Amino acid sequence: MQLPIRMVILGAGDRGRTYASYALAYPDRVKVVGVADINPAAREAVAKAHNLPPEAVWGDWSEAIAANPECDAMTVTMPDAVHLEPALAVLDLGHHLLLEKPMARAWKDCAKLAEKVREKKDRLVIVGHVLRYTVYFRKIKELIDSKVIGDVVSIRHLEPVGYMHAAHSFCRGNWGNAERATPMILQKCCHDFDQFVWWLGRKCTGVSSFGSLTHFNAAHRPAGAAERCLECPAAIERACPYSARKIYLERQDYRYPFVDKSDEGMEKLLRETDYGRCVYACDNDVVDHQIVNLRFEGGITVAHQMESYTYCGGRETRIFGTRGEIIGNGRTLTIRRFDNRTTTVWDSVLEAGSPVNSSHGGGDFGLMDELVRQLTAGDPAGYLPIFEASLESHRIAFAAEASRRANGALMLAD
Repeated sequence: MQLPIRMVILGAGDRGRTYASYALAYPDRVKVVGVADINPAAREAVAKAHNLPPEAVWGDWSEAIAANPECDAMTVTMPDAVHLEPALAVLDLGHHLLLEKPMARAWKDCAKLAEKVREKKDRLVIVGHVLRYTVYFRKIKELIDSKVIGDVVSIRHLEPVGYMHAAHSFCRGNWGNAERATPMILQKCCHDFDQFVWWLGRKCTGVSSFGSLTHFNAAHRPAGAAERCLECPAAIERACPYSARKIYLERQDYRYPFVDKSDEGMEKLLRETDYGRCVYACDNDVVDHQIVNLRFEGGITVAHQMESYTYCGGRETRIFGTRGEIIGNGRTLTIRRFDNRTTTVWDSVLEAGSPVNSSHGGGDFGLMDELVRQLTAGDPAGYLPIFEASLESHRIAFAAEASRRANGALMLAD
């Protein structure tokens, strides 16, 4: 395939705009030739950034599909509940697909998509598991494969969601209610399960899980707290770590998903949308913490913890091998070897030639780099294994949620 790859963005939210921004940074590799979104401000932002003509801007993904624009690839970067149908339609048009995770809301829908991908196996379907395209996580894979710590016996892994992220995404935001979106363990941790599958190169043979919604509920709402943070008595609002005023007006961290990031835009958002609601008065029903125990082929075990009540920081990983261990904090890796009692520290920030040029530690653009590499290499034989690895991560996530609902029963998704 010749460069630049012509791409249509179906879904111009934060993820769609992020992938589209790759074309601005690397115009010789990717060119955005169309955008569809039901939100006028979102689609117009992409259209303006990429100088799109009116006929290449649509109000809904189905309009873009009906127009059958001339392109090489499309993204499906819409809300979780709206992934399956457009993904199938993109493949039926004969385009390559960048599909944001999770693939679909239910395992049966993932299986349906898998049937289509296997049928269209000469089309690349790359799922937004961006972590495997970062320098840091690739280094872990390299170390495991090198046998520097011998054979892996077990892994302990923490996904520190963060108290602000939990309030933003999983109370007030798009993923607070499983009926509207997906279980939190799928939405947040299919990334992590993808890592385990990739690192170990093995299939998961058992899943057991416990977790619940402990704190973000009406039982913990302070007496006298208002429905909205901007209307809450100052004494209560100032003492609340989850105050929307603190998170969106006083800090800049969580303005990134929104098109209008101005102070005025944020205040309007807090007065008119769920992002301004008290975290103890939302309709959220997903867990705020969950533990998943995994067994892989060969008896390798993984203990995974998803935790909302953390301050900040990257994923923390400890990998135990027969000849040593690896300890990671999201930036550095400490390698301790048993044979010669040595300790080596590797720092991803200091690694030559590894600038973090996008979010997720460079993984967002790393994923786009991989898409470009795969399509320009022109070897469809490698397409299906990429999708199948992502499918395995979803199988694990659905099994974990099923186990949690069954009080920790041992099971697999199928």
